[in-house]
Amino acid sequence: ISVSPDGLYVYVTHTLANYKLPTERIERGSINANALSIIEVKGMKLLNTVLLDDVGRGAANPWDVECSPDGKYICVTHTGTHEISVIDRLGLHKKLEEAENHKTAHADISRDLTFLSGLRRRFPLRGEGPRDMAIVGTKVYAAEYFSDSVGVIDLESPDNDSGRSIALGPKAPLSEKRRGEMLFNDARICFQEWQTCASCHPEGRTDGLTWDLLNDGTGNPRKTKSLLLSHKTPPSMITGVRTDAETAVRAGLKYIHFSGQPEETAAAIDAYLKSMQPVPSPYLQRGKPSKEAKRGQKIFNEAGCAECHAPPLYTNLKKYDVGAGTVKDGNRSFDTPSLIEAWRTAPYLYDGRAESMHEVLTIFNKKDTHGLTSKLNYSDLYDLAEFVLSL
Repeated sequence: ISVSPDGLYVYVTHTLANYKLPTERIERGSINANALSIIEVKGMKLLNTVLLDDVGRGAANPWDVECSPDGKYICVTHTGTHEISVIDRLGLHKKLEEAENHKTAHADISRDLTFLSGLRRRFPLRGEGPRDMAIVGTKVYAAEYFSDSVGVIDLESPDNDSGRSIALGPKAPLSEKRRGEMLFNDARICFQEWQTCASCHPEGRTDGLTWDLLNDGTGNPRKTKSLLLSHKTPPSMITGVRTDAETAVRAGLKYIHFSGQPEETAAAIDAYLKSMQPVPSPYLQRGKPSKEAKRGQKIFNEAGCAECHAPPLYTNLKKYDVGAGTVKDGNRSFDTPSLIEAWRTAPYLYDGRAESMHEVLTIFNKKDTHGLTSKLNYSDLYDLAEFVLSL
């Protein structure tokens, strides 16, 4: 997020996920587009959203956004395509004002891949993975996360390839898992650079959206799963249609990135995902379970939850029909998910219909199809949720 020097506007970078559409194609941002939204401070309203992509090339994973001190430019780092977009700020607002005067619909602009034509330059960087940046005078300095360097471009340069990269130290050997992390965040392994693995799995976890993938039909969206522990908890995907995470990684490269990649690319991504470690839950108190969570653990065992969500992975790697299926998924069995880091994977259930862990438990409370929970009262369910969220 960045505020214009005059304090009138706020600029926000983000992806624009077309998660309501089947993932049949990737061209023209059909799965993920990359965007800049402009908020008008005075009215506290969204002025509009413009796409940072071009017609035949994405601008994956916009990260930082900054305004030049003189207010002439908006700069955006793209960590997936390793570049900086430089946008004529005043020209952008003039064009938005003209569109408003002609009553051009907001939706039309937010889908227009040519709106920034003539207003934006794309500066390729020599380093990898630009993230935060600072603007000093006409120079932009971007932290290049994966190459341990600082990229520099000149805003007044007519040459889009005028950048340089300053190393912050001797070049370190590249481990397989570090290379895998780079590839996981690199749009160059995706057709036309529209997205990265991290576009849907930030930090290897979940974007919280439900996507209609093609691996088990259409018209049945599934929530994005966290990839933490995925290589230890086969099968993969919500319905277990992939036998293991290795198969899922290779299928993702083919059917989500729409690109043919060598085996060493997939193997490096495997190494990165295997290296991921759980983060301590914020529900812990000084690193230990709360009193409520301790009571919840007892209920967890007594209600039979541990039979399917067995520690230490909190899954028995089996599939069950617990009555969760709706519409097209009636009487369908689903993979038992691990509960590790459940605190950061909301919304819950395979279709994301439950906003909280307490809601998950309430949905099944009277059925006894998802553990023996029918006799639990509100306090019991609260304690049980606290335990699960502490994992």
